[in-house]
Amino acid sequence: MVIKRIDKKQVKIGMFVEGIEGPWQDDPAVGRRFTVKNAKQLSAIVNGEISGVFINTALGTNAPDTGVDGAVPKTIRTASKEDKSRVAQKISAQADEAKSLIEGVFDGRDIAIDAFAPLADDIGRAMDENPGLYIGISRLRSRDTATFVHSLSVAALLTHFARSLEMDEAVVQQLCIAGILHDVGKLSIPREVLHKQGPLTAEERLYVEQHPELGYKILQKQSDMPELVLDICRYHHERIDGRGYPQGLSGAQISPEVRMSTICDVFDALTSARSYKKGWSSQQALSWMMDREGQFDRTLLRRFILSLDTDMTKGLL
Repeated sequence: MVIKRIDKKQVKIGMFVEGIEGPWQDDPAVGRRFTVKNAKQLSAIVNGEISGVFINTALGTNAPDTGVDGAVPKTIRTASKEDKSRVAQKISAQADEAKSLIEGVFDGRDIAIDAFAPLADDIGRAMDENPGLYIGISRLRSRDTATFVHSLSVAALLTHFARSLEMDEAVVQQLCIAGILHDVGKLSIPREVLHKQGPLTAEERLYVEQHPELGYKILQKQSDMPELVLDICRYHHERIDGRGYPQGLSGAQISPEVRMSTICDVFDALTSARSYKKGWSSQQALSWMMDREGQFDRTLLRRFILSLDTDMTKGLL
């Protein structure tokens, strides 16, 4: 099954609808999942108060690879210099905003969760418009912005992944915010350790492995921080087999949302270029992740791969 999110204006007769984003009353005659068979059904979708449609391309007609404005989405390979520059500028501005918010939380300012909503919405729009180019450009990051652009990338991947799973949009926004904040504890780690180009010593690794718990304690002080955001910050380095940190949780002790964040976090870390390493290709990263027995939820990892295949793979492979 290949699920693809499209704008309602892209829906055509012959497409198989897996889900609808926004207010929608199911037709008892066709059910919640259905093939668009006539103009009446098509009109109800196009003219309804909905924001998006999830189609199953294995069961019905596929949609052309177009963005929400009808333009063909560009990949990092096919985009013009102007497109790349525009997206790079957007990411730079978002990184500055993320830096301001994250450092504000780290410094102890009580920043309302609503303050993150505009950035989360902006990331969501960028992933709607051109996910491959956005993620492709975000892979190229400087030493100074690495932590904050990584947070943006994890937030973007989580947003895309959650939408492919047809999760409620309010949960999608919380996941995006969790991605932005998941590494806030790293601000407690000395820069010379955090950005060390060679292997870490055993003592340095123990130091770095404190960052989820440190981040959790920082976020816990915020008055309205959602439990979902707290859990992802604290547990995104846990493993299904219990060999993760900081608490060595395993199996059902780790929520699906935390498992999703772990996949997105590792995928971005593996595929991103740093001053001291070249990023892996998506194929290399996903192959390595599939071979890591016990580290990831394999069902969710397969769903993550499918979410990339729907409209991001061309920009990533």
